Amino acid sequence: MGTMKTPPPSLRDRIRAQLADLKMPGALESLDAILAGLDGGTLQAPLAIESLLGAQIALRNNRRLEAAMRSSRLPAVKTLGDFDFSFQPSIKREQIESLHTLGFVERRENVILLGPPGVGKTHLAISLAVAAAESGRRVYYGTLGDLIA
Repeated sequence: MGTMKTPPPSLRDRIRAQLADLKMPGALESLDAILAGLDGGTLQAPLAIESLLGAQIALRNNRRLEAAMRSSRLPAVKTLGDFDFSFQPSIKREQIESLHTLGFVERRENVILLGPPGVGKTHLAISLAVAAAESGRRVYYGTLGDLIA
């Protein structure tokens, strides 16, 4: 009686196992598409490696941002791209865009948004918090009432 030999795992299966062992789900998820690009000749090896690593980094950064957003207590996710500057022409777009580079954080400066109700102060404050979280900073949202309490 002959015994059946199990074929050795393919190179793709070995790569999948290595990515799983390294706990790289982003790379693992994109592996088939990247290998298809290599097989089809539309992707060169260095670009395939870059794409594989980029997929993992993107997943890691997205998870980090999601965790930061959960712990931030932001009431909503509002970005600068969502802000309607035509609704509030007195706000200087260049100044607000400059704030979103977060230089004030590096310089350890405060930002104070003043104005009557309904002009977009909260939206802009939240968009700054989102930008900071996207850059890897920890943020926490609270109101003056929260601070007083």
